[in-house]
Amino acid sequence: CALFADNLTEITQRRGDSVLLPCSCSDLNTKPQKLTWEIDRTGRPTEVLNDEHYRGRLQLFNNISPGNLSLLISDLRVEDQGYYRCSTGSQEYRDIMLYVDGCELVKKTEVEDVTVFTGESVVLPCVCIDIQDKPQELKWEFYRNNQYQEIYPKQTGRHRNRVKLVGNNSPGNLSLLISHLTEEDQGDYTCFVQADSRHLRLYVKGSRETQLRKTHRPPLSEQPQSKTPQSPPASSPTILEQDTHPVFYYTVFGILGVLLMVILTVVALICWRFRGGRCGEKVITEGDQDCKTKQK
Repeated sequence: CALFADNLTEITQRRGDSVLLPCSCSDLNTKPQKLTWEIDRTGRPTEVLNDEHYRGRLQLFNNISPGNLSLLISDLRVEDQGYYRCSTGSQEYRDIMLYVDGCELVKKTEVEDVTVFTGESVVLPCVCIDIQDKPQELKWEFYRNNQYQEIYPKQTGRHRNRVKLVGNNSPGNLSLLISHLTEEDQGDYTCFVQADSRHLRLYVKGSRETQLRKTHRPPLSEQPQSKTPQSPPASSPTILEQDTHPVFYYTVFGILGVLLMVILTVVALICWRFRGGRCGEKVITEGDQDCKTKQK
C-alpha cells in the first residue's frame, strides 16, 4: 500500500467536535499488511487504537474500503492534540498535526469600540465561553497606519513593559491590560486564539480633567462682564435667582403695608361713628355732662 500523501497536514478543530484524520492508499482496493495509528505528545509515540483514552471515540473505515485508513475521532478533548502518524507495514507513513481549540471566544458580530483618556489604563476584553478553557495559542496584535504589530506575548514598540494579561486565576480570561495610555495607543486590537479572534477599536482622548473643564465651561452669555462690586458675576442660574429676591420682598411688604393702613383707617372710622352715636343717646336719656359738652 503506497500512501496517497506523505507531507505534514495541519488540522484545527474545536473541543467536543469530531475530526477525520485522512490516510489512504493510492489504490483504495489495496489492503495494507499492517496499519498503525500513533500520537506523539511528549516525544514518546503512543499507539492510539488500543489506548483507553480513546475508548468509544474512534472509528475506522477500512472495513468498507480496504485502502481507506482514515481515523475518525469524536468528542474531541484538549488532550487529543498532538502529532498523529498513520503508517503501514512498509516505510510508508503520513503525519498529521491536530490542534484542539479548547477556547471559543465570547464575541460580538462587529468590532467593539472602547474609549479612554490619556494617562489611564484600559482592559481590552477577550474571554473564552468556558472560563476554565485554556487555549493552546494566544496572541494580541495592534494595527495602525496599515501595519500589524504583535504586542503579546511578544512585547514590541511602544507597548513594551505596558501590557499584561489580567486573568491569572482563570485560564479562559485572555483580557489584556494596557497602562499609561497615550494617544499613539489608539488603533485596532485583535485577540487571536488559533482559529478564533476578537476585534476591538481603541480611542484615546486627551486627559479626563481637560475634557471635564471643556464640558463644564459656562456659555459666553453667562460669563462675568465686570468685576466691580456693584455688579456681581452671573456665573450660574442660582446666582441670578438670588439677585431678584430682594425686589420681590420689597414689593410684597409694600402691598401689605398699604393694606394694613387701609384696614386701620376703616376701623378708626367705624369706631368714631359708633362712639358718636352712643354719646347722642346718652344726652337724651341720661343727660351725660360729657356728651352735652361735646354737643355744645
